[in-house]
Amino acid sequence: MFYWVNQGKTYRSEEKGGYLWAPYKSKNGKSLEYWENMGRLVPGDIVFNYFKGKIVGYCIVQTKEYSTSKPENFDKLDYWESDGRMVDVEYSKFEKTIVPKELIMDIKHLLPKKHSPIKNDGNVNQGYLYAISEELGNLFLKMANVTLDNRDELEESKEENYHTLDNTSGKRMTTTRIGQGEYRRRILHRWKNKCAVTGSSMTDILIASHILPWSEADNKQRLDVDNGILLSPVFDALFDKNYISFDESGKIVLSKEYSKSEYQLFGITGEERIKNLTSGNQKYLKIHRNKLRSKL
Repeated sequence: MFYWVNQGKTYRSEEKGGYLWAPYKSKNGKSLEYWENMGRLVPGDIVFNYFKGKIVGYCIVQTKEYSTSKPENFDKLDYWESDGRMVDVEYSKFEKTIVPKELIMDIKHLLPKKHSPIKNDGNVNQGYLYAISEELGNLFLKMANVTLDNRDELEESKEENYHTLDNTSGKRMTTTRIGQGEYRRRILHRWKNKCAVTGSSMTDILIASHILPWSEADNKQRLDVDNGILLSPVFDALFDKNYISFDESGKIVLSKEYSKSEYQLFGITGEERIKNLTSGNQKYLKIHRNKLRSKL
């Protein structure tokens, strides 16, 4: 399927973060077709990015939609409610942009008769995500001299495949599911798209890590959201190597292999805390603390 997204003020943030986001409803409780389309996206779909009167590129959908709160840098858009749908996408820019208004006489017969992204005079319709025909989508790709050969490979990222793991999955499954797949999406949602320790919302660098490592977990534990924690790269590296952990109250625990001054070089004071641990998190963290490094 092909889609057209009008991004306007949100383009820079969404492109940087590698996602699309739309609310479920407006502040007055109204849901609209161009928001509902977020729930129809599947991996492999192509979405053209319309920004400042031009189609500047496209993105390939990587995941199905998942629920999450409005990104913090969208706070000024207060006419939307705070809960919405997010989809992970991979952005690409055209070498030469396309100006639909200049092409309207050639493409208007390809536009949807209902819920079209632009009007017959070439002016854009106010709205977010619109479905467009395969013929129009392929025309845009041809005009931009873009050839896509690997869209079918994204089929394995669909929801139905997420629930079937086997013991031979190994590192490939770790990379696919934790890096881009359903498990990462659920961890992002669980931690409200913020680092569990610092509160940073830079989701493009945050890491969805297992508390009980993949290699030691059974299939159920590998998919257990309580076994996941969202961390910034420094905290993730120290946590993964068992230099830090967290107690039942969420307070950081430092390995004694190094002095506090070493941790302070990373900006870690020893007073950091996770505020919203679940009982499931606490169960896995108890196992993790037992592996904390100590001086030899």
